[in-house]
Amino acid sequence: MPTQRPQYYRNTLRPIRIDKATLLKTLKDLRIAVRHGTELIQTGSSPPDHWDSGGIFNGTPGIALAFLRLEQQAPSLTEKAESSLPDFHQLAIQRILPKGPQLPLQPGQLSPIGSSSLAAVVLRILASITSGDAGSGVSEEDISSLHMAVELALEHGHVIHRRGHNIGGDEVLYGRAGLLWAILNIRTQVFDAETREALLPVFEAIPRLVDVIIEAGRQGARDFAKRYGEQNALPLMWMWLEGYYGLGAVHGMTGILTVLLACRVEELDDGVSRNYLPWIASTTTGICRVCIANNGHLPTSIPPRSSSRSSPLVQICHGSPGILLLLARARRDPHLTTHFWQPEWDEAIRLATERVWEEGLLSKGGSLCHGIAGNAWPLLLLHDCFEYNGQQMDEAKRNYRVRTHATSSPNTVGDLSGDYFLSRALAFLLHARETLPYSRASGTSSYDYRMPDNPFSLFEGLAGTVCAWAEACVAIQARLRKMELEDWHKMSDPALADDEIFEQLAFQQLGFPGLGRNGPSGLL
Repeated sequence: MPTQRPQYYRNTLRPIRIDKATLLKTLKDLRIAVRHGTELIQTGSSPPDHWDSGGIFNGTPGIALAFLRLEQQAPSLTEKAESSLPDFHQLAIQRILPKGPQLPLQPGQLSPIGSSSLAAVVLRILASITSGDAGSGVSEEDISSLHMAVELALEHGHVIHRRGHNIGGDEVLYGRAGLLWAILNIRTQVFDAETREALLPVFEAIPRLVDVIIEAGRQGARDFAKRYGEQNALPLMWMWLEGYYGLGAVHGMTGILTVLLACRVEELDDGVSRNYLPWIASTTTGICRVCIANNGHLPTSIPPRSSSRSSPLVQICHGSPGILLLLARARRDPHLTTHFWQPEWDEAIRLATERVWEEGLLSKGGSLCHGIAGNAWPLLLLHDCFEYNGQQMDEAKRNYRVRTHATSSPNTVGDLSGDYFLSRALAFLLHARETLPYSRASGTSSYDYRMPDNPFSLFEGLAGTVCAWAEACVAIQARLRKMELEDWHKMSDPALADDEIFEQLAFQQLGFPGLGRNGPSGLL
């Protein structure tokens, strides 16, 4: 009988040195991992002849999305002298069927991340764009389905009654936040005039979709205060399961807030009826305080659910990586950060990063949702915040002193720096090569990692880990470019926005699937 695995293994990894030679070596290793991982996915998940029941989260649509993302990042995945890469676009198209599935849309099941029907619709639209035909191949039926999903989302309330229980209707995996994220990404694409006109009602509904999500959060907070008292209530609270308000990125508040921050400023604060940024900021600060009170852990929900586990979860769907992902997005939002930054944000980053580094080698393996690659990705995003956003944070801290009449802003980040986050993210991602199903071919692993339930899927399996490796390849090259510019100009803060190569690399960084990096990239 096999020994029961622990929740996580003790982390004995050493952070990667951040210098040119080590970064180049790591880049080479991760490029090899992307190629080999792609081969394993091709072998282990052949093109289907019908849509499976999974959405982007754990079904074939997620593998197709992974290949679409790799297509955009392909320039960073090989040296010119190396052999050519796989045809990622063709690998994606083979997994995107032109019709179906014929499943009815239901309230509370409107996110393409978890819904097979909407995953098919969104992928067909994105594949049409990336094929270079400006969306002329988008079907009327798919546009109609997207419009119907929006109408359903606008009609239902802040909770959904299903199978005798009330559940939330706004999380990223199944709810309105996931639908909003998909529409925001589709809106960034370039369509022919006829297709854009057909999609216009969907795009024009975005502010109303934001309205209903915010109002659901307000109503959730009122419901919580009525049931549990006002002491622990946050300004915005979205129900997850009946009586419980989730905090994780996939099932709760950190994910919903991250998606809301991907909207245009005027969709969150139009100076008239919408003034949502203070609500978002104060809720973010409240979640930070919960995290700090738990020494960097983020509980699954408020109130906490009973569990047989010996320690809190440390994974994207529930746990500290979710708040790191939210704060990485918040810190890069100039409108939010310069006016609402609080010292608790950085204290939560410091503590949560410590917990992720200590407890992030999950025995579940290398996946995005509950694995090592998912725990590494927020650290990549935080590297960008600390490495490239210094001037914005200086302004944010000056404004904080003015708001609070403080003589100085507290130094909560300690030794945190871009190097701190990148060195740990890369250590995790290199180690993820030892998880199944990738490591099965080599037969070497330091620990007894389990095989994922869906071994090649985007959120639970190898496709997501490959996407994380590819994202790291782009991030490494962006950092190397900054080093190069620093050497040329003999300055520590070169004008990166004026450098075409750096901007091209920024375009290739797509962010965490379903949640993003610095707003919608166009590919979920």
